[in-house]
Amino acid sequence: MAETGYRQNQDIGQDEAWATNLKRTYDEYQEVSLESIKRNRAIVDKIVSDAQQYDNQRQVIANQSLQNAVETANMVSKQAVRHGDIAIDRQWNVDEQGYTVAQILGQPYVDAIKAIVVEVMANSKS
Repeated sequence: MAETGYRQNQDIGQDEAWATNLKRTYDEYQEVSLESIKRNRAIVDKIVSDAQQYDNQRQVIANQSLQNAVETANMVSKQAVRHGDIAIDRQWNVDEQGYTVAQILGQPYVDAIKAIVVEVMANSKS
């Protein structure tokens, strides 16, 4: 009977060792599994962060493009108005340059220019 009692005490110790070993094995397995989950979570977080950053950059570029298009349309519109103003001005007003040239090259000046040309031609022949 002493042997049976000893055996029972020894079995209890083995059961505790077995349970401790199982717990240690389970904990190691959990640590490996949790480490894998942590790595996957870090990868997913990086992908989401990169996607958000890319989306923000894309949004900035889209806003800049829209602002440039609006500004270009405004400049074209203003230029069209100026062209229209010039066309109307020329249609209803005297051509200032042509009028000034006609005055400069009027009869008194034409005679003076002719005299100068005749004199230059005479001097060049001699």
